[in-house]
Amino acid sequence: MTLAGKVVVVAGVGSGLGSAVVALAAADGADVVAIARTARALDPLVAHADARGWKVTPRVADAFDGPAARRAIDEVHRDRGRLDGLSIDVGHWIQDGTPLDRLSEEGWSAGVHDNLDAIYRLGRAAFPRFAAQRSGSVVLVSAAPAVRAAGTASYAAAKAGVAELAVHLAREYRPSGVRVNAVLPGSMPSRLETLDPPTATGPIPLADRAASGAWEVARAIRYLLSDESRWVTGALVTVDGGASTGGAEPPSA
Repeated sequence: MTLAGKVVVVAGVGSGLGSAVVALAAADGADVVAIARTARALDPLVAHADARGWKVTPRVADAFDGPAARRAIDEVHRDRGRLDGLSIDVGHWIQDGTPLDRLSEEGWSAGVHDNLDAIYRLGRAAFPRFAAQRSGSVVLVSAAPAVRAAGTASYAAAKAGVAELAVHLAREYRPSGVRVNAVLPGSMPSRLETLDPPTATGPIPLADRAASGAWEVARAIRYLLSDESRWVTGALVTVDGGASTGGAEPPSA
């Protein structure tokens, strides 16, 4: 599995999943454009990429701003002549026990806006590019069922919406040769301990107490961006070690 030579945009780069996706793709030889709201979120990753000889281009842009999102996508296509993959890792966990009847207008709007709107704005810019070249892979980030259930009503609705949107877009853009899939992560730590992709060696305990590592989720995204998944579209890939199945866990060591 490799992304060598592919042009990949990763939106929502920061301290966790987005940076893991950038590092995996760049280490594979992809030409990666990393999008974040601030240079501060990008600087450590870019410095690390330079030290490793990875091809990572930083792009400061607000994915929630339609014109800014379009400019970012258009510039990638103008400078490189094509776009092969788009990973949209924008969104965040919202936990609050407030029932719907006491959830504020702002609380409801924030959950939906923060987890859905960037997909719309980046998608409007990128899908015409993919459709024109009749190829491309888009990966969205929803949330595993157990994670959605533990969030606010607006968070649960938005992340469920992301999953349904992935299937809808896969159906809509299938005639154009564009693939759309979504990963559904379990809970993840907010920071990476290293920016060097760890080697996947051997099994890990399928236990709720072992939170989904960002690298495990990023590996699923890398697969969906690569040609190894060229026959996969409309898939929802849960990456939570089976927590959402409710099944028994292995015994503690």
